[in-house]
Parts: sequence; structure tokens; C-alpha cells
Amino acid sequence: MMLCISNDKKGFTLIELLIAMAILGILAAISIPIYLGQQSKAAFSEAKSNLESLRLLEEQFFAENGRYAPDPDSTVTYLGTTAADGGIEDILPGFNPGLETNLRFIYTLTSLNSGTQFRAIATGKGGNVEGAVFSINERNEKSW
Repeated sequence: MMLCISNDKKGFTLIELLIAMAILGILAAISIPIYLGQQSKAAFSEAKSNLESLRLLEEQFFAENGRYAPDPDSTVTYLGTTAADGGIEDILPGFNPGLETNLRFIYTLTSLNSGTQFRAIATGKGGNVEGAVFSINERNEKSW
């Protein structure tokens, strides 16, 4: 009768675990900047879309009032609140890009030339959109 001693050990060695951790680290180092870049692109698209909406609302206001909002040669800002505070949302009620806590851009609307022209500007508030500035005017001239 012969005895067979089996030495079947199951599991991972320390080297195998270190290699797996290194691979995960490399993948994370590659994917995180890509993800952050996609977040910036999404925020930029949101700002551009909101400016387009603002331009369309301005055209509607012009058709109804014979001038662009706000009052001639003045500036208003989107404050992102629901109170009547004299911001863009009070002059053009259809403009609602979200609450202040979620906004990544500050929206400013300026009436120029006695209300015959306007300029809408979106300025990045912080994070990965800080310093980004987009604008649009009554001639649909865009700066982005």
C-alpha cells in the first residue's frame, strides 16, 4: 500500500495580489482624468444650452415688448432662488437652469443700446469649470 501525500494549496501568492493591485492602480490613474474631463464637457454643454434658451426667451420678450430684457442699459444675474429678487428668473420666467446649490455657472444678462441689443454670459463658478466664460447676443453670435 502506497501513501500519496497531496500538496494542493489553493489561493493567491503575495506577488499575484501585488500585480493585481498595480493593474487596478494603473486603470484608475487612466480613467479618473477621463471621467473628470467628461464632467467638464457636460457642464460646458449645459451652459451653452442654457444660453441658447436665454436667447430664445429674449427673442420672445422682444417680440412682445419691442426691446430686450432687462430694463435698457442694465444688468441682471440668475440668482437661482425662488424668491422675487429681481434676477433673470423674474424678468424671463421661463429661464430656470436650476437651484443655486447645483449651478456650475453664473448667468448674467445685460441690455445694451437702449434695449435694442443684449448679451448673455455664463461664467464658471468653480471646480473644473472655473474661469470658463461663454456668451451669446441678439445676433446669435456665440463665444465658445
